[in-house]
Amino acid sequence: MPAALLEHAAPLLALAALLGLILGSFATCAGFRLARGGSVLFPARSYCPACGHTLSWRENLPLLGWLLQGGRCRFCQGRIAARYPLTELASGGFALGAMAVFGPTPHFLAAVCFGTLFLVLSLIDLETYLLPDALTLPGAAAAFACSLALPPAWTLGIGWERALGGALLGGGGLWLVSVLYRRLRGVDGLGLGDAKLMLLVGALLGPTAVAITLFSGACLALPAGLVAMRRTGGQEEDDGTDETGRGLHTRLPFGPFLCAGAAGYLLAGPWLLNWWLGLPLP
Repeated sequence: MPAALLEHAAPLLALAALLGLILGSFATCAGFRLARGGSVLFPARSYCPACGHTLSWRENLPLLGWLLQGGRCRFCQGRIAARYPLTELASGGFALGAMAVFGPTPHFLAAVCFGTLFLVLSLIDLETYLLPDALTLPGAAAAFACSLALPPAWTLGIGWERALGGALLGGGGLWLVSVLYRRLRGVDGLGLGDAKLMLLVGALLGPTAVAITLFSGACLALPAGLVAMRRTGGQEEDDGTDETGRGLHTRLPFGPFLCAGAAGYLLAGPWLLNWWLGLPLP
């Protein structure tokens, strides 16, 4: 954050965290509805996913509403999944970090918008194993526009050359890997939705971010994959077994881990890069 703003840091950080909590609440609603083919805007009011009860403004307060109700709907006493407050906390923490890095600038607004998009995509992928084109492709176009329009600052405003190179490496590279894997193995090993997500990441953050996002995403996915394999015994939901009955692989959405890696790079890219290369931290 610029030195001139340090004396106002506490109010700015508090406002950023509040904005993040609100955007996190929106992300949980959008992810839930879009995963089921619904609309983000209709109905306008949030409702209990168990009984359909329309939530009051008190029940809909980010994080506090869940805590005050003890994680249950006041109308039907059905459990409200912990992913709702956890998503809001993640969004609040990300917005707090974005304000600390970028200050009250257009770069902060761009960061929280793309951070919210990453959250929505993650929630949809966790439920459906899909990353919808209706979000990834417009998101990639918006990322390219931001790279052109924003002046360079930290990890944003990278210019059209790096944005184009990142998009080609991220989108084109993963598309090629997906096609080759399917031809060699005869099954999908990497969805094209992941390639379109990396098209977005590359257009927003550049070629270096593509490499670090893939590396960090794979590191984050590895322990989750091992846990999922232990729980399912290696059996895939759509019967991905050989003739001996031994499981070949377990389905795991890769999008949330890529989104986490991209969000981490957006806030701490130069630090991550220097740490990776063993150079002094900036």
